[in-house]
Amino acid sequence: MGPGQVTCAMCHRGIPGDALASRPVTGGICKECTEHLGAQGGVPLLDFLDTLGMPVLVSDSDVVVTRANKTLLALLNKDLPQVAGRRGGEVFECAHSHLPGGCGKTIHCSGCAIRRSVTETFVTGKSFRNVEAYLDCDLIASLPRLRLLISTERVMGIVLLQIDHVGRPESDLQS
Repeated sequence: MGPGQVTCAMCHRGIPGDALASRPVTGGICKECTEHLGAQGGVPLLDFLDTLGMPVLVSDSDVVVTRANKTLLALLNKDLPQVAGRRGGEVFECAHSHLPGGCGKTIHCSGCAIRRSVTETFVTGKSFRNVEAYLDCDLIASLPRLRLLISTERVMGIVLLQIDHVGRPESDLQS
């Protein structure tokens, strides 16, 4: 094992650098171990998500959240029943999710980086890293507009969405 090489947290084998680039959410776990998480005797998905250390949610093809790790739930100040079964915009309290049609059905949704990234990852299998996403939301009163950096990865027919960074849009900082 060379200096600085990443090893799989489950099997302890080395993970090549090019494999890490294509696995932005589960980068510390090799592809083989990630794919076997659901196998008999595998690690329950929520337990696995909690080991990642960054806020992560699990989404289906319609950007409906099925699970979220403890880090994401703490960030949102919510419990799993308040998140599971809801679309991403509802989970993050996007102002547009309250419009007629709801999350995914408004004119604003076509430009949503979260929706586009999750959908494309689900359809193509292509992972994304540090995608800028902006939310007009009611989640944090002091930050009515949030700038997120997100990463996505498809694993076993679901999409993992990781929140890499939460903050103010740069334009707000210059005001």
